[in-house]
Amino acid sequence: MKKSQHILPQRLKELRKKNNLSQYKLAEELGVSRGLLSNYEQGSREPDFNTLMLIADYYCVSIDYLMGITNVKQRFLSTEEQNKYYSIFEDITGLEKESLDELQKYIDLLKIRDNLHHAENKKLSGLTSKRNIEAG
Repeated sequence: MKKSQHILPQRLKELRKKNNLSQYKLAEELGVSRGLLSNYEQGSREPDFNTLMLIADYYCVSIDYLMGITNVKQRFLSTEEQNKYYSIFEDITGLEKESLDELQKYIDLLKIRDNLHHAENKKLSGLTSKRNIEAG
């Protein structure tokens, strides 16, 4: 038995109970049958990827948490952000090594630029605060 086959049902049931939901109510919220939800919680069926996304979005947890890959519940990116990054990943998939090396150099330059902007903004914010204190 795969680790996910053991942990996924446990996590699904735990999250539902922690949120004081009946199987009927959660099934209604997710747009699935209560029987199917029960099968997921018993481990006799596994949800497809779209259903996993739906469940993860509903509980604001990561799919990795649901599957037992991590014990960290918190999602670091919203679904919209995840889709944006997946789109970028798809764009770079298949690039030749030379292109990937150039892309990495460009990313490094963008990080330097962003760090400089952050430092400038912090410095300006400090000057503004100092002037407000002196004026007060």
